[in-house]
Amino acid sequence: MTTRERLAYLLKRATEAAATAEELEELATLVRNDASGALAAQVEAQLRTELPATAGPDASSTYYYNKDRWNIIADRVLAADRPAPVRIIPWRRRAWAAAAVLLLASAAAYWLLRQPRAVQAPVAKEQPAQKDIAPGGNKAVLTLADGSEIVLDSAGNGLLAQQGGVRVVKAGSGQLQYDAPGAAGEAVFNKISTPRGGQYQVALPDGSRVWLNASSSLRYPSAFTTAARVVELQGEAYFEVARAAGKPFRVKVGNMEVKVLGTHFNIMAYEDEETVKTTLLEGAVEVTGSGSTRKLKPGQGASLHRRSGVLELLAEVNTEEAVAWKNGYIQFEGNDIRSAMRQIARWYDVDVVYKGNVPAHFRGIVPRNVPVSRVLKMMEMTDEVHFEIGEKQIIVSP
Repeated sequence: MTTRERLAYLLKRATEAAATAEELEELATLVRNDASGALAAQVEAQLRTELPATAGPDASSTYYYNKDRWNIIADRVLAADRPAPVRIIPWRRRAWAAAAVLLLASAAAYWLLRQPRAVQAPVAKEQPAQKDIAPGGNKAVLTLADGSEIVLDSAGNGLLAQQGGVRVVKAGSGQLQYDAPGAAGEAVFNKISTPRGGQYQVALPDGSRVWLNASSSLRYPSAFTTAARVVELQGEAYFEVARAAGKPFRVKVGNMEVKVLGTHFNIMAYEDEETVKTTLLEGAVEVTGSGSTRKLKPGQGASLHRRSGVLELLAEVNTEEAVAWKNGYIQFEGNDIRSAMRQIARWYDVDVVYKGNVPAHFRGIVPRNVPVSRVLKMMEMTDEVHFEIGEKQIIVSP
C-alpha cells in the first residue's frame, strides 16, 4: 500500500468515527511530516467529497467553508477516540485525536470563529518567501544564593553547584534536580527564570516537579527544612506536588496564595493578563486572595481579577486548555486576537504591533514546535486577520 493509499484509508476511518488511537496518531504523523504539502492537498480533496459544492453569496456553485458541516467531520474524528462515557480519556490519546482534527482543519480551512460566518475557502497562491521565527525551547537561567548565574541551556549535564549539603544537578533529560540528603538548618534560596521563548523543568528538593512556561520565574529554597514548603511564582507553571505529611506546600503569587498537600495544578499569573488563574487537575487546593478563600476540586479553577481584587470560583474549566502548553501545544478556546497573540509573543519571543481593529476570535490547537508562520497561516484562514513577519516582530492587521 502506497503512502497516499494509506492516507486515504486512515482518513476514511477517521471521518467514519472508526479510527483507533494508533490510526489517529499515524494520520497526524503522516500529514505533519509531509514537508511538500502534497498529502495535505490530498486530505483537502478527499474531505471535499464530504462537503458538496455550496452556492456562495453570488449564487455561484463554488466550494464554500461551512462551519456546521466541518463540525460534523471534526466530531466524527474525535468520536473515534472516545471510549465509554464513564472513562476519562488520557491526555495523549486526546492529543492524537485533536492533532488529527487540526491537520484536517488546516488542510481545508477549518478554523473556527466565535461568531461563525461563511468564508470562501482560500485559494492557494504563490507567495514570496518571507521571514520566519523558530519556536522556543528549553532555556533558563539558575540564580544561586550567592547571586551567581548558570545558563542552563548551555550548561553540561552533571553537577552544577554545591550549596552546603545540597547538590544542584542537571540531569541527562535536561531537568534541574536537587540532591539534599539530610539537609538541615537554614536553607538558602535559588531562582530559576525562563526568558520569552523558553521553558524548563525543575525537580525541587522534596521531589515535587515544576514545569515553567516562557517568561516565568520560580524562587524556592535549596532544601525544605521548615514545616511549610513555600515557593514564589511569577508567570506560569504547572506543579506536581509530592506528598509530605504535616508539610503543606504553598505557592505565593503576588498577593495570592495556593495551598496544597499533594496535587497537580496550573497557575497562570502573567503581569499582562487581567486575571491570575489557578486550574486543578488532581487532588485539592485552597486559593486565598484579597481576603477571600476558595477550595477547588479537580476540574475547577479560581480566578483573581487584578483590578477589582475579586477571587472567583470557576466551577467547571477546560483543564486541557490550561495545561496545553506543558503538553507541547498552543490551544485557543474562543481567544480574542490580543489574548492569542500574547501567547504567541511569549513562546516565539516576538513583539506584536497592531494596525487596525481585528475582532476575530479563535478556537484550535497547534503544536508548539512549529515555526510561527505555520500558526499564523492557520489563523489567517479565518479571512479576518493578516500577519507580516519581521525581525523579531509580527504585524497584525485586518
